[in-house]
Amino acid sequence: MQRYRYTDLMDFSARLLECAGLAPECAETVGSLFLEADLLGYSTHGMQRLPTNVEWLLSGETRREGDHTVVSASRSSEVWDAAFLPGPWITAKAVDRACDIATTEGTGTLVVRRAQHIACLASYLERATRRGIMVMITASTPTEAVVVPHGGLSRVFSCNPIAAGIPTDRDPILIDTTAAMSALGPLNRSYRLGQTLPVPLIISQDGRITGDPAEFVERGGGILPIGGTEQGYKGFSLALLTEALSGALGGFGRTSQSGDSEANGVFVQAIDPAHFSGRASFEREMGRLAALCRASAVAPGHDPVRIPGDRSLARKRDQLENGVGLIDTIVDDILPWASKLGCSFPTPI
Repeated sequence: MQRYRYTDLMDFSARLLECAGLAPECAETVGSLFLEADLLGYSTHGMQRLPTNVEWLLSGETRREGDHTVVSASRSSEVWDAAFLPGPWITAKAVDRACDIATTEGTGTLVVRRAQHIACLASYLERATRRGIMVMITASTPTEAVVVPHGGLSRVFSCNPIAAGIPTDRDPILIDTTAAMSALGPLNRSYRLGQTLPVPLIISQDGRITGDPAEFVERGGGILPIGGTEQGYKGFSLALLTEALSGALGGFGRTSQSGDSEANGVFVQAIDPAHFSGRASFEREMGRLAALCRASAVAPGHDPVRIPGDRSLARKRDQLENGVGLIDTIVDDILPWASKLGCSFPTPI
């Protein structure tokens, strides 16, 4: 791993996406959201996504121009059809719009269909929490089937990430998880590097549980839902919920789609505490609750309790000051596209 200045990577990412056909404002937004994922530690969904997105832009799989269509709207909710616009661009707009509605109505709910892959959900959370607004996001990929239902062997669901940003009187709580035992990014990276997964989370076609990613990539095994073989009904339930929110509500459900596009259905809900107990009260309560958790007694030799987001925000502060760390395989994947489009990759610090 080598470190690079954040500003250098930001300039490069935006320039590369512009060369692939995006307008400057859109390119800057998409590039910044990929980099935000790296800052927070989600490196499989950060600049790792640049090559695929450049390829989609050049091939026309991602739409480079235009805007979304509003399919339906009420005072507090809207459904958008993105028609394969860049996922990070349209999702950032959806979060901002949901927050705008929430400041007026108390809650704002957006469902976006046919957004090209939206990458890391955690990247969007501080767009809301910096405004004192709580946000929840979930997404699904209707044409992707990689996760099995509890008790089954057939792939049915995508990994269906779930995220939430909760303002406090200190750092926000940043939750980014999934209904599956693993997202595809870490699994595919382990396969590429020849590594065994940290825990057995793949079920083979004959029912064996294994940590070998090749069982998934090469032989059709499925990812288990959260809870594994014993309590996978929990992840299975979350998968059904996320499909309802991000797919069925927007008319972009799994059973009505075909093809191999990575387009996502996205659900965004913003809640402004000012319309409930008040922002100060809400932030004080959540801040004190987080403090209680951090102060929890732990077993001898164990690290203190961390709140979701603690490690990510500490990593972000460190990387903004000391450089963003990128492993060699990420850079190796980007360099051919940088050369093809005439964009020089930054020099390491």
